[in-house]
Amino acid sequence: MNQTINISATATVATIDIEGTIGSVEQGEAVSTYQELKERLAQIEALETPVVVVNIRSVGGDVADALLIYEALLSLDAHITTRCYGYTASAATIIAQAANEGCREISDSALYLIHNSSCVAEGNATDLKQQAELLSKTDERIAAIYSAHSGKEVSFFRELMARNGGDGEWLTAEQALEAGLVDVIVKPNTSVVSSLVERVAQWLGLRPKKSETVTPPTARVNMSNRPLHCTSITLSEGQSAVKPSMTKAVEDPDIQGTALSANAEAYNRDVAAFR
Repeated sequence: MNQTINISATATVATIDIEGTIGSVEQGEAVSTYQELKERLAQIEALETPVVVVNIRSVGGDVADALLIYEALLSLDAHITTRCYGYTASAATIIAQAANEGCREISDSALYLIHNSSCVAEGNATDLKQQAELLSKTDERIAAIYSAHSGKEVSFFRELMARNGGDGEWLTAEQALEAGLVDVIVKPNTSVVSSLVERVAQWLGLRPKKSETVTPPTARVNMSNRPLHCTSITLSEGQSAVKPSMTKAVEDPDIQGTALSANAEAYNRDVAAFR
């Protein structure tokens, strides 16, 4: 999965979506997530946006880039909320810590992983010993960041990271909250979701339209456990941050292709219009 950083902003709120592999490699050439984010942050700072929301769906990547993104977010003169969706793991969890107090959010269906840092190394005994020392210092630094934002001891996170031979352990949203890695579990309002699904079904002609004019609802999550100083989250915003994983094209496509009926073509056009 390649890295993706998208930013949208109004006069009051800027949204940063971080997906894919942090510091990924494309076509044999290293791509710096931080460099891309740095350019976007410059745009946000120019807008003097008072609120920044960071949506994260990433299984991690380069620790150095993640540390730089974390520090760049902390340097912003803005209120920051981080929101984790799907799989949030490894280096991505470092970025997730860069929120204001009480504003590290996680979807109730997400999974969260912290573990010891790793690398690929070669060389003589001295080279490998130096690399091992660097990894140990990196683990200490990462644990210190978790500790600073949770109030728990560094040793607590070192033990959690070292489980399963250093591979860590996948945590549910509830377990991540108990460990102090997040502050709020976001649960969708199912009644509003059902209403939204019904409206989409009407648009696609799968349900008869009601006589009255229906305005598509603005869906919001259950706010009962959210700190009052955190920004609200809309369902559509959360869904936009959770996109399907990228897959390779089919290797052996049908040469003849499949002819679509007029109804099928019209359906595809309608679906594309709602994306």
